[in-house]
Amino acid sequence: MNGRPVRQRGVALFFVLVMVLLGTLLAAWTARTVRFNELVTGNDADYQRALQAAQAMVRDAELDIRGQRPDGSPCRTAPGYEGSCRLTRLDAEAGQVFFPRDTGDFQDLSIALAGRTPSCIKGICLGAKLAPEFWRGQTAANGFEAMKKVAARYGEFTGATVADKGGDPLLMAGQDQAWYWVEVLPYDMGAAAADPFRPDAQRPFAYRITAVAQGRKQASLAVVQTVFIWRRVDS
Repeated sequence: MNGRPVRQRGVALFFVLVMVLLGTLLAAWTARTVRFNELVTGNDADYQRALQAAQAMVRDAELDIRGQRPDGSPCRTAPGYEGSCRLTRLDAEAGQVFFPRDTGDFQDLSIALAGRTPSCIKGICLGAKLAPEFWRGQTAANGFEAMKKVAARYGEFTGATVADKGGDPLLMAGQDQAWYWVEVLPYDMGAAAADPFRPDAQRPFAYRITAVAQGRKQASLAVVQTVFIWRRVDS
C-alpha cells in the first residue's frame, strides 16, 4: 500500500515533463512560423514597393519620349528643345542626347552610340550592345552596374517629383534605387496603314522601355518592360 502512491507520483511527474516538453516545442514551432510569415510578408511588401516604383519609372520614360511633364504640359519651351524634354543637340562626348525626331536623327544617334558598351547615354539606347536581362549580371562590361551609369533617373528630364508618386522613397533623388532605359527601334513604315501598332509617320520608331527598381532588400528587384508606340490622336 505504501509503494503504490510513490509510483503514481512518479508517473504524474513524467506526464508533466512530457506536457512541458510538448508545450515548449509547440511554442517554438509557433514562434518560428510567425517569424517565417513575417519574413515572407516583409519580402512581399518590399517587392511590391519596388514594383510600384518600376511602374512609375515606365510612366516617366513615356513622358520623356513625349516631351511632357506629369501634368501634360511641355517639358521645355525654350529655343533648342523643340517639344523635347532634352536639348535637341547631339554631343555624345558631353553626354548630350535626345530622342530622334526622324530617320536622320536616328542615324546620327546610331553613329554616336555604336562604339559604346553599353550602347546608351542618359537612358537612350540602341539594342546592339545591350545584354539580355542585363539586370541579372553584375560584372560584365554591359552588366547591371555598367547599365546604371548610363540610365535615366526619375524626373531627371520630365521634372516629375516624388510628391507626384506619394513620396515613394525609392524614387527620391540621391537614392539611386530606380532607373530606366529606352531602346529606340526603327519601325518599318511599309506596313499597312491599318496596322494598329504603326507609329506616326513623323516619328517612325518603337521604344522598348526597361525600368528597374531595387527595394530595401537585395532580393527585391522589380523589372518592368514594355513597348511604347507614339501615335497622335489624329493619325
